[in-house]
Amino acid sequence: MKQLLILSALALPMAAEVPSWVRELSTATHPEYPAKTKAVVLFHEERVTAEETGKQTSQIRKVIKILTADGKREAVGAVTFDQKGSKVRDARAYLIYASGKTKEFGKKEFVEGEANSGAALYSTLRFLSVSASQEADPGSIFAYEITTEEQRIFSQFQFPLQDDLPHLLSRFQLTVPAGWTAEAKSYNGANPQAQSSGGTYTWEARNLKPFEREASAPSYSSQLPRIAVSMLRPEGSANGPVASFRTWVDVSTWESALVDPQAEVTPAIDAKAKELTAGMTDAMAKISAIGAFVQKLRYVLILRNHARGGGYVPHKAEEILKASYGDCKDKSNLTRTLLKAVGIESWPVGIFSGDARYVQENFPSPHQFNHAILAISIPASAKFPAAFDNPQLGRLLLFDPTDPHVPLGYLPEHEQDSWALITAGPKGNLIRTPKTSPDQNRTERRWKMTLEADGSVLGELDELSTGQDAFDNRAQVEQLAAADFRKAIEAWISQSVPAAEVSGLEYKFDAAANTFRTQLKFKAPSFAKVMRGKLWMVRSAPVPFRGTPNVNKADREQPLIVRPLFLEESVDWTMPANLKLDELPDADALETAYGKYRSSWKANGPAIRVERHLTLESSIIPASEYAKARQFFSRFRGAEAAPIVLLAN
Repeated sequence: MKQLLILSALALPMAAEVPSWVRELSTATHPEYPAKTKAVVLFHEERVTAEETGKQTSQIRKVIKILTADGKREAVGAVTFDQKGSKVRDARAYLIYASGKTKEFGKKEFVEGEANSGAALYSTLRFLSVSASQEADPGSIFAYEITTEEQRIFSQFQFPLQDDLPHLLSRFQLTVPAGWTAEAKSYNGANPQAQSSGGTYTWEARNLKPFEREASAPSYSSQLPRIAVSMLRPEGSANGPVASFRTWVDVSTWESALVDPQAEVTPAIDAKAKELTAGMTDAMAKISAIGAFVQKLRYVLILRNHARGGGYVPHKAEEILKASYGDCKDKSNLTRTLLKAVGIESWPVGIFSGDARYVQENFPSPHQFNHAILAISIPASAKFPAAFDNPQLGRLLLFDPTDPHVPLGYLPEHEQDSWALITAGPKGNLIRTPKTSPDQNRTERRWKMTLEADGSVLGELDELSTGQDAFDNRAQVEQLAAADFRKAIEAWISQSVPAAEVSGLEYKFDAAANTFRTQLKFKAPSFAKVMRGKLWMVRSAPVPFRGTPNVNKADREQPLIVRPLFLEESVDWTMPANLKLDELPDADALETAYGKYRSSWKANGPAIRVERHLTLESSIIPASEYAKARQFFSRFRGAEAAPIVLLAN
């Protein structure tokens, strides 16, 4: 069971008889870690005993050694459980101070409360937690043991073998019902081989190093070792109260049985669908009207009955229509049902939001998804970035009704190029979601720059963005007050042009063209660097382009993520009459498998034109190729800062 939420709870000091398992593990030796390593997990174990009836007992044990003063915050233990059919049977924690003094935390010292992200209107998820963070000191040992019992319909488990802390021993143990077997998949270097004895399987990992995510790298979930375990009922045996999955069709069929009954076209749904599409004959116009309506509904998270599939069952469409709010599965179901009322078919889609590389094709499981979107049947001739042809269901368009800023026809970037499951009964299938091309994420940037005789500068910017950058700008405008958005723009300019004063700021999202235009003017003193009163230098581009990955480190151990984009930038400089051109940078160009760029400088009397073009393909560059990638992006960035050299007459 995942540890999700941690709160502090202080117990009165008391002598404790620390269990032998804690004493034994607390003496484990560990390697020398970097000075910034806060703590080391000496032992982390979860033991699950599953019964065919769905009853599951889970025991979590963890022993943590605090290494630094900042590491005191790691002296915590927590578990989440669903209060519908679940309970905590026992909970204990222990603290061994560096001095050898001990303290025990009984179940009464644990804090219980509602577990939600803050966005939940209602939740049956509960947390139980204990903290010794106020008392632990460097060298102390904190350990806890929590046993829960719950009634579940699931037969699958995912166990992260570590977080960012180093782990000496991490273990997952599963005892299956009689006649059942267990099968594991491993990711990110985990060992899938289990030690088995009878119906008990054990997976473990040792000596896992500290982990710190590097900039522009895949998320923690895509890099940390984990195992995914499936319990499998005997071949040919009938389904019981516990769901067992061998294929993605099994998952689709199971989920369809849960979600399809919720998509009932009632008179209220029918009336609303007709109201939204009144006078429309074109299918795409109807889809657009219904999609826009649902996107505007308030997002509210509702967590209930997770152990029995509640996380996959939306509310009935009419309930969401009346409430005017819902979570992702609710909004997808309402969109689906309104479309059904006007004769347009669609299917729920499970996807992992926030990490396109998390879902694994070889582990058929609903547990891999944390978000629901929709696949809508569209005319065969329809062309959109988020459209694709499916061999089972025809031409489909993926749509996220939860995201109010990414319009119909597009898919948020973090959901692109990801494995996702179309829930369509026996016709359901795992798909790779479409990804946008560089040209569909286009930025056209035009600068007009005038250098004055005193070294100050006047600048004008006209920038037009499409694709994800346009949607991100739209989101920022709609989420911030106008004054705050202006401050963000001013900060962006002044970061590279000190003391810049921005004026004439105008911006607009064009819903018809799905573009965002930003226009502004600014002035700044002392922009030019003047040496000995005679040699003047200005940087070629006034403000850097921020869409490239971070390559500041000289080397790295993790892959580098490159997002798709196309940049076309021009800078037209007008120089004062008291200066003459002395030197321009040389034109440059470079092409790789993941991108290409070119830069040029041309002079025409007092005018100088700088042009830059950058094309990047969606890519993950392995660490072994980082040196070449760093050279590519460094040369691109170097062109921004390359000086135009002038001489005073």
